[in-house]
Amino acid sequence: MITELNEIEARVLGALIEKSLTTPESYPLTLNSLLLACNQKTSRDPVMSLAEPEAAQGLHSLIERSLAGRIHEPGGRVPKFMHHAEILLDGADTKTIAVICVLLLRGPQTAGELKTRTDRLCGFASAAEVESLLQDLSLRSEPWVVKLPRQAGQKESRYRQLFTGASAPASAEAPTPASPAVDRVAELEKRVAALEAAVESLLPRDDATSPP
Repeated sequence: MITELNEIEARVLGALIEKSLTTPESYPLTLNSLLLACNQKTSRDPVMSLAEPEAAQGLHSLIERSLAGRIHEPGGRVPKFMHHAEILLDGADTKTIAVICVLLLRGPQTAGELKTRTDRLCGFASAAEVESLLQDLSLRSEPWVVKLPRQAGQKESRYRQLFTGASAPASAEAPTPASPAVDRVAELEKRVAALEAAVESLLPRDDATSPP
């Protein structure tokens, strides 16, 4: 059965994969660096404004499912985090990982868009090569991607990843109803305890005695 991710888990995992391929010298990431990657204004659709506890909770969930890991570098007080996308993707090659990464970060896209947007992560010879890979991924016994119906005015069909659910995305023209502020506050209050616990679990522990 395909592993399902919520939107925050998908953003966290996608950001970890992206940075491992584009800036390996700065990878693994601290929680703060990961938060910045999740909230980037470029190469993200939708753009998100996650608070640290939200990103930490998503990261904690990935760690619990062995899709991410925490490491402590020698001499470092701040833990860093890395992805284990190879577990989610059954040991797939870099091109497959790159395509899934960009789909996680930027939503449904055409083969041509994916060819352009994966250039920094790997090297596809052509959009046709991307299309062939997408078709293979859609024909798996448990598909990882689905080809969406071509929309009016579009020359190419888009593909979306299925790790965040199998339902087709809503139309871009359909506005998302906003919740009243009071409901939002009540919802956040209910989540504070869980989020604080998630952050606490990811922060370095002070059980070691600091040198004088």
